[in-house]
Amino acid sequence: MIEAERESARLKPLLRVLGVAASSWYHRPAAEPKRPGPARKPLDEALKATVVDFATKNPWWGYKRLAIVLRRAGHLVSKKFVHAVFKAEGLMQKRRATKAELYQSAKLFELLPTRPNALWQADVTYIHIPGYGWWYAVTVIDYFSRYLLACHLTASYSAPEVSAAIELAIKEAERLHGPLERTPFLVTDNGSCFLARRFQSAIKDKFRHVRTRYRTPQQLGLLERFHQTLKREEVYWQLYDNPQDSREKLDAFRQRYNDVRPHWALEPADGGDALTPTDVYVKQASIKLPKWQGWAKGAKKKLDEAMQQDAELRRAA
Repeated sequence: MIEAERESARLKPLLRVLGVAASSWYHRPAAEPKRPGPARKPLDEALKATVVDFATKNPWWGYKRLAIVLRRAGHLVSKKFVHAVFKAEGLMQKRRATKAELYQSAKLFELLPTRPNALWQADVTYIHIPGYGWWYAVTVIDYFSRYLLACHLTASYSAPEVSAAIELAIKEAERLHGPLERTPFLVTDNGSCFLARRFQSAIKDKFRHVRTRYRTPQQLGLLERFHQTLKREEVYWQLYDNPQDSREKLDAFRQRYNDVRPHWALEPADGGDALTPTDVYVKQASIKLPKWQGWAKGAKKKLDEAMQQDAELRRAA
């Protein structure tokens, strides 16, 4: 053992001088391939037909979920068996969009903003200040540019306080763009402050208010994701002395977020590094559509092609 290590120690410097990699020198030819094992047992044809029937009637489910459904229906099948059937029958193919999905995506694209001040989102998040309890940050963001229009810290999220945050957002937008030429959409959830009559009255002539479905925070996903950034890059780094200290630091964060921090969703149309919200909202820089929005844009063309193919098949029949 020791002699072998000494031999190796003397050999490596020599290989280095010769320019030969030690890994190549010590490489050994691969062992002989293993003998093939026993042939796989053929799949039970009756059970296989049952799996195919269920898969045909439920094309939106993968083999794992379908295995559970089959067992709940009284068929003794394993996940491995269903996977084997899927593989044998070519059911593992990539999912194709249905015409209904293409239609919904095409309609969705019509609602997506293509310029600043077309669609805003507003929401409330919690911030704890030591010695003062829970306070609330009412945030308003421009969907297209991701520009943070307002981050209003308040002791309550009543309708007047939320309305005050909206007014701050309007002032910021008008400071940079002048009076709003078109009435923006304002998307909120169904919080009591957004349902209150005082809030509805305050925004009546200024916005087209759209509320998300109940218990679906993902429909307000842009702001939900922004709140995660707010917490990770500001709130979780600070122990605020008092509400005024919190306001000052949140205002510094808003400036940093808008002016300095590159946003991955803001990819310049001509390529290059990611832009900041200020580049897009204030300087009107052109950006590429996010991939999922590009899918929605192309859905209209795909839908037209699918409908045309159906029409040709009907004429041929």
